Formats: sequence, structure tokens, C-alpha cells
Amino acid sequence: MSDLSITSMIRSAGAVTLVLRGSVGRADVGALRATLGEILRVNRPATLELDMSGLLEIDPGVTGMVAAIIVDANRGTKIRIVRAPVTVRRQLRLTGGEDLLG
Repeated sequence: MSDLSITSMIRSAGAVTLVLRGSVGRADVGALRATLGEILRVNRPATLELDMSGLLEIDPGVTGMVAAIIVDANRGTKIRIVRAPVTVRRQLRLTGGEDLLG
């Protein structure tokens, strides 16, 4: 069972926000990858924000994978992470995801 909840919102001007809540572990990586791919394929937004304000933690073993998935998903869409808690920001910085932080 997953501890990750992903909700998408299309905002004005076609920007899309994915709101992540809970925790990201190994079991959640596939769902995150599939959701990002689907949003980018269907909506083709100019901007995609990952709102991580509801994240409690990212498993340190998958933080680098999460950053790589986000970078890999970027196909002409500006992707940035917003409202990430301090612990999540620190983990992303340590694993090469600092450029994604908005």
C-alpha cells in the first residue's frame, strides 16, 4: 500500500500543479513516473509545478531517482518543485535535484 497521494490541478494559463502528500518510498516511484508522464502527454503544459508542501519525507534511497525522473520527464515543459519542506529540500540538494527547487 502506498503512502503517497498525488492530486493534479490545472491552473489559469494552462500551468499544471501536482500536489504530493504523504511519503515517497520505493513503491511510489512507478506511480510518480506514470503520473508525470500522463500529465505531460495529455496536457503538454508550459509549466508543471510539484507542490511538495504535504510531503512528510522522501526515502533517502529514492530521492536521487525522484530527481532523475523529474529531469527525465522534462520534454519542453519547465518543471519545478515548490513549497518543499526543509528536510525534502535538503535531500534534493544532496542528490542533485537543487536546480528543480523553485
